[in-house]
Amino acid sequence: MLRVGGVGYTRLMRALRRLTLAAVFAVVLLGGRAASAQGRVDVEKARAAYLARNYAEAEERLRPLVDPKTGLKELSLLSQARMVLGAVLLAQGKREPAVEVFEKMILEDPAFEPDPLSFSGDVINTFFDVRAQLQEKIRQQAQSSARREAERRARVEEERRKQEDWLATVKQMAQEEKITVRNSRLVAFLPFGAGQFQNRDPVLGWTFLASEAALVVGTGITIPMYAYHRGRAEEVARANDFRTAQLYQDRADNIRTVNLSFVGAFAAIAITGIVQANLAYVPETVETKKRELPPVATIKPVISPLFVGLSGTLF
Repeated sequence: MLRVGGVGYTRLMRALRRLTLAAVFAVVLLGGRAASAQGRVDVEKARAAYLARNYAEAEERLRPLVDPKTGLKELSLLSQARMVLGAVLLAQGKREPAVEVFEKMILEDPAFEPDPLSFSGDVINTFFDVRAQLQEKIRQQAQSSARREAERRARVEEERRKQEDWLATVKQMAQEEKITVRNSRLVAFLPFGAGQFQNRDPVLGWTFLASEAALVVGTGITIPMYAYHRGRAEEVARANDFRTAQLYQDRADNIRTVNLSFVGAFAAIAITGIVQANLAYVPETVETKKRELPPVATIKPVISPLFVGLSGTLF
């Protein structure tokens, strides 16, 4: 019994696979060359029958060669066979069928040039007369082909543009996530610009926040200052220095006035901010959140004599 290890088995299978592919390629190549060579032999046999004036035999050999289903596939050989067939038909007095053969050949192979030494003058003249009559038709055919090609390219370009637009739209939709945020009416009644920030008005929000915070800080600073001067006034009064005590008391009264002014200003600004937040209240807002697209995956089929599957990569 023959045993093959893992590495040896892999190498053996690779070698068999390469041999199989080489054999298939050789069969296709040799088969195509063999068919082409046989076609040339058949055309030469028909030409020999024509030169020997065996017109019936020549026509019998040529008909299968020019048949669209079973005939020659190589255009140059097909044109040569049609040229000989046209000459055979003219020699038999079948001018109209010969002209039809020439027309079909010229329309499919406009660049074909017959060998003037292989055919009679009547055959060559008939061929050139038919080609001259078909020049306008050939030109129109070329224009029609060019127009169809331009239309095809325009359709392909339009389809490509639509695909790009569609892909761009899909990418934009995939990169954005719409989030609906519902606002609270209670937040609109809070000071320090809370309602403005909720309504997505940061300028007003920061304005109310800074001004109200400054007034709160001012109020907080003036309270201990008032308490200090009030206490000093009482201490100096107990020492019977009423003049100094009055000075401390006046300072305390002034600080209390400033403190009350801060409190009043804070209340006024806070109320203004609350009113404005309620007037401009927005029940809900839509936020757009960006997100990255996943990596692109490429998948391609893998077909071999021993394996059929898919191969893919991420990048």
